[in-house]
Amino acid sequence: MEKDFEVKRSGNMLDIWLDKELTIANAPALTEELSQFRNQGIEKIVFDATGLIYISSAGLRTLFFAYHDLGSHAKIVFVNCAEEIRDVLDKVGMTSFIKFEEDLEKKSRFRINHLCDLEDGKIEQMAEQRKKNLDSFSANNDVVCYSMKMDQVED
Repeated sequence: MEKDFEVKRSGNMLDIWLDKELTIANAPALTEELSQFRNQGIEKIVFDATGLIYISSAGLRTLFFAYHDLGSHAKIVFVNCAEEIRDVLDKVGMTSFIKFEEDLEKKSRFRINHLCDLEDGKIEQMAEQRKKNLDSFSANNDVVCYSMKMDQVED
């Protein structure tokens, strides 16, 4: 089975590439891989979310783990995060510890590698599916979102 994420360490920083989804199917494996960096001085974690179109509550738990358990509240950065995912992260209170950045080079590389061979209709279909998935997550997980936000510890 091909991994749908990649973790690379560079000094006190982790660079994590995410594929289309961060769900119960892959989030536990990512959490397990990240746990090997616990107490190793990780100060910054960069998630490349250029291709990420869906995040579930299991994915949110992985982000919370990265922030709380890899050191003393590592700095979390999301690169090229879709607006819908950013809205979900905001609803659960995670934007208080996540910084968002744009990287045009990564966006261009993603488009060349993943979208150039697709027909326009397929690209539109994928965008519509992403919106439905994120709307469904928001509608069906309000309780999870709010309980996570209520349990959040303020710095």
